[in-house]
Amino acid sequence: MTNVQTFIVEPGTPELAICARWRANAFPVLQASFEDELRSLELFASDQAHGVALIAKADGKPIGTCLLVETEIEPNHDVSPWLAGLFVVPEYRRKGAGAALVAAIEDQARQREFSRLYLYTTDAAGFYARLGWSVLDRTNWKGFDTALMVRDL
Repeated sequence: MTNVQTFIVEPGTPELAICARWRANAFPVLQASFEDELRSLELFASDQAHGVALIAKADGKPIGTCLLVETEIEPNHDVSPWLAGLFVVPEYRRKGAGAALVAAIEDQARQREFSRLYLYTTDAAGFYARLGWSVLDRTNWKGFDTALMVRDL
């Protein structure tokens, strides 16, 4: 297990560009450019009352990101809030970074007095189940079999 620390991404910081680059490359189905992601994250980081962007670091090096958002992109379900956009750089996967980011987002949701948290995943239901999440429904999103998962906080 890697020693991972999570931090809130603040407006105007270099971490915004790092997270935007990761998101633009890791989630091509969203069809968002680096510039689109950077603008979106800058606005998001400026309004933490409605969500939060986190970055994970190991030995001071950025290694992952995750979001707590009120609304998901094109949701098929009318629920809120959402854990969204979990990404960990490949060399830190399976070393606790993803679990640390999920736990930190869950903590952020609790601090905002949410009692449940939701997410969509096309390929990581097993990972989230090991962290205490349950499949609530299955849907088709942009041609992908997608699990709606829930976690009571």
